[in-house]
Amino acid sequence: MIELFRVRGIPVRIDAGWFVIFGLVTWSLASGYFPNVLPARSTASYWLHGALAAVLLFASVFLHELSHALAALDQDVPVGGITLHVFGGVSQLDAEPPTPRAEMLIAIVGPLTSFAIAGLCLALDRLLDGSAAFHAVASYLVVINLMVGVFNLVPGFPLDGGRILRAALWWWSGHLEHATRVASRCGTGVALVLIALGALRVLTGDLVGGVWLVLVGLFLQQAARSSWEVMRVRARLERLRVEDIMTQAPLVADMVAPLAEAGIALGAEKVVRPRDSAWTAFLKLGRTRGGRVAVVDGQALVGVVTQRDLQAALATNGAGPTDLARRAA
Repeated sequence: MIELFRVRGIPVRIDAGWFVIFGLVTWSLASGYFPNVLPARSTASYWLHGALAAVLLFASVFLHELSHALAALDQDVPVGGITLHVFGGVSQLDAEPPTPRAEMLIAIVGPLTSFAIAGLCLALDRLLDGSAAFHAVASYLVVINLMVGVFNLVPGFPLDGGRILRAALWWWSGHLEHATRVASRCGTGVALVLIALGALRVLTGDLVGGVWLVLVGLFLQQAARSSWEVMRVRARLERLRVEDIMTQAPLVADMVAPLAEAGIALGAEKVVRPRDSAWTAFLKLGRTRGGRVAVVDGQALVGVVTQRDLQAALATNGAGPTDLARRAA
């Protein structure tokens, strides 16, 4: 994972898989789209235009995700970061929106941003007297941003449309957990449709397009399942305090560590308070490579929380043990 920069304190990262999809998009544009719309050009120019269009595509994806993140901050929802990966991008929200209205606003702003980018590119394409290459790139960005916006409105969690559906169900029922369960099931249904369409395309000879649809479907299926499982975990851990699940500091040293020292050694992201919710420890553990977070009370180190502590708490509360750190990350 490579951190590029920060926006309002939000880290923007690129996953290693992003370089694969960037190369594939560039290759697809250089070998297919641009030779069709710009005939009799050099191979180098096709690759240059393909790389430029791919950069602008992922800039559009970044703006889509940034709009989610900024809307979340405006609704007092902490944001862990924005990551560009092989399937596009994701904004990591470290808490659920406080109300159905907040969920709706955070979800809908992404597709609206994609549609706005498409509209801007369309206006530039129609109003400016640029080169043929300029209009080819602008036309591509119009189409691709419309596709991104429409696809994200499909009502399957965790797509934006699924989050909009969850907000509506949450408002109607008053229960976030129930709304998440229904929206996640819709997400699984959407994923299965994509997998079936991908398999059909493979059978009809479109190997690359078909395999890609299958992979996207599998990704959404896993994301929908994980979203529901994390919601179940969250519902249980929010009822517990860190002091209820922590392993107390060993007495063999017969000493306490000052908070300043703990902060220097561990960093704020590796420290929780005894009265914090166990869910807070869950989130911080997911971002900690050491496999534990320190519990600090006042000026004293009083214990630690490990993955085993969280697994034991979930087993006791009916969720069952799972690889918590992996799901939190």
